[in-house]
Amino acid sequence: MKDTSPEIEKYYHDEIMKLDLKTRLEMTGSMFDSARRIVLSTLPKDLSPEETRVQLFLRFYKNDFSEKELEKIIAWIRNNKSENP
Repeated sequence: MKDTSPEIEKYYHDEIMKLDLKTRLEMTGSMFDSARRIVLSTLPKDLSPEETRVQLFLRFYKNDFSEKELEKIIAWIRNNKSENP
């Protein structure tokens, strides 16, 4: 769904591009962190750290990979321990 007019889209793009690179990068990181926290809040609390990472990965990137690629990535995540999801 796209409900933004081309004029408004261009205006928004132009305004963002006026910002320096550091500011744009900070904004991007902040938005990603917010999205990550929202997704984490929807996951069951009893998941292992690896399974939490799998679910985060799927929520963000499931549509970007083939089934075969997803299987490989998920296997890698599950076999590599991490303290933080």
